[in-house]
Amino acid sequence: MKKSEKKKRKLNKKKKYFKIFSRFFIFFSFIFLLVFAIKNSNIFSIKNVVVEGNKVVSADTIKKVSGLKKGNKYFYISKRERLKKIKSIPYIKDAKISYNIIGRVKVVVSERTAYYQIESNEYLIVDENFRIIAKLDKKEENLVNLMGFNVENSEPGSYILSNKEDKEKRDLLMELRSEEYSLRGNIRDIELLDSIATFTTVEGIKVEFGSYSNTSYKLKMLSLILDDIKKTNKNAILIQMEKGDSPILITDGEEDNKSKKEEKDKSYREVEKN
Repeated sequence: MKKSEKKKRKLNKKKKYFKIFSRFFIFFSFIFLLVFAIKNSNIFSIKNVVVEGNKVVSADTIKKVSGLKKGNKYFYISKRERLKKIKSIPYIKDAKISYNIIGRVKVVVSERTAYYQIESNEYLIVDENFRIIAKLDKKEENLVNLMGFNVENSEPGSYILSNKEDKEKRDLLMELRSEEYSLRGNIRDIELLDSIATFTTVEGIKVEFGSYSNTSYKLKMLSLILDDIKKTNKNAILIQMEKGDSPILITDGEEDNKSKKEEKDKSYREVEKN
């Protein structure tokens, strides 16, 4: 084959590849320009924003954080980014966004529920997932008071008991809320020290829970003891969960003499305070 023919073939190949490349370049440039034009046209402008499911967080706050404002371009910010910004609001647990072709945006949120509070310089309000959702200057009613440990980051949006060494404390708090023991709503104060825990019930009974071991058994026993106290109207002041082979119930003795004969059959011991 002559050199001129080889050169001609190479030249034809280059022309062929150049044509293919040019077509792809023109095609993708057209798509890019089309998407750019659509995104910046009035076709996807936000005409109306509706927020549902919010009780604590204002609709204006949700709109502002997400960038959802009448007249703005909906696709200027990705949906994922908008959701991420909404969920960064401490009180927001989850969020969904929908958009229709006429420019109506609907945001549906679910909010976190306050469950614990920690007294610091201010009162830290914490949800069941141990996320700080607010700071208040006064104590709230009907929340469980947590104490006995340090909070490293007290800013709303951060989490308490998030370190590996806090796992036993987190597990105990979650077990306390379990329906199995019927203790939810019966505990007012919880003190979580490094090696032991102490509770106070809503009736003012102190519970020396002890170590973070064997928690399921102790919570089951505690549930039975509190139920028995309620049924028999014992004037209980203290329950010791790890003072011997079985839990000990201490009363002031004023109202319990009549039930003393039955205590031999109990799975715990009762002691009168003199």
